[in-house]
Amino acid sequence: MSGSTIPRSRDALLEQVSRSFFALEQELEGHLPAIAEEPCVEDWTVKQLLAVRLWWTRSVLDWVDAGNSGRTPVTPAEGYGWKETPRLNGEIAARAGDESVDHIWGALRSEYARLRSTIDRLDDHALLAPGAFDWAGRYPLARWISLNTARQYRTARTLVRAVKKRRGLPLLRLRG
Repeated sequence: MSGSTIPRSRDALLEQVSRSFFALEQELEGHLPAIAEEPCVEDWTVKQLLAVRLWWTRSVLDWVDAGNSGRTPVTPAEGYGWKETPRLNGEIAARAGDESVDHIWGALRSEYARLRSTIDRLDDHALLAPGAFDWAGRYPLARWISLNTARQYRTARTLVRAVKKRRGLPLLRLRG
């Protein structure tokens, strides 16, 4: 399955999420906190990039939890429309300034574990059927999860690799 496709099965989603997170984790291994303050995209540092990835992972899981409780979450966030995600991301990045990269990375790893657990406990209808959650509109939950986790982890890895290349650090070579 291509990394950029929307998964059509639980196994495909789990593989996509796991593979992309593992690749990011391996790329960062042994290089945090040394590269945490390196610029990587626009005016964000690696630490800020990870904080934004943490926010989106946590948010999509909170949206799922709200839907499971019969509530309709505000997406993407209170006071923001979908066309305002650049502003939202910028504010998330700015708030990460005083946090340690170890705290942010630890929280992202914890949310990844929560993500795996959430996927495991959802039935196939909730995960794969369009319209299973009102807040998800005409799209299946697997699409929302993929876009807000796996795709973001892949992009983060690409940006981290660029930082490592610029600094002359070894790049990870994944097989498969």
